[in-house]
Amino acid sequence: MTAITHVYNYTVRCPHYKDNEQTASWLNHIEINQSCEIALNRMTKWHEQAGNKSFEMNKFVVRKADNEDAYFSMQSDRLKNDGHALVTFKILLDNCCEDASAELIMQHLIEDYQHRIAKLG
Repeated sequence: MTAITHVYNYTVRCPHYKDNEQTASWLNHIEINQSCEIALNRMTKWHEQAGNKSFEMNKFVVRKADNEDAYFSMQSDRLKNDGHALVTFKILLDNCCEDASAELIMQHLIEDYQHRIAKLG
């Protein structure tokens, strides 16, 4: 069994405010970190209280939480040189952004993630 060598955690927060200099958009509120602690927390939540399957996209199963307007997904990928990447996604939505669609956001995040892991090989 190979260890996880790369961790990516994406969080998108639909902004609850409007900045006078920028249009309120989820594109301005994408956070990416590589914390194993966050990944483990999300894996636990995925198994204990993941909600219901909302949709699938590019082999990612996306679930909507039961108790909040949030979507979760995760996946692992085998990398060259016997490495593995673990990626988690959390999308927090509200009604402030006209362009806030879980499907559109996931498409954007998956493309970013695939671009990042392509650089590793």
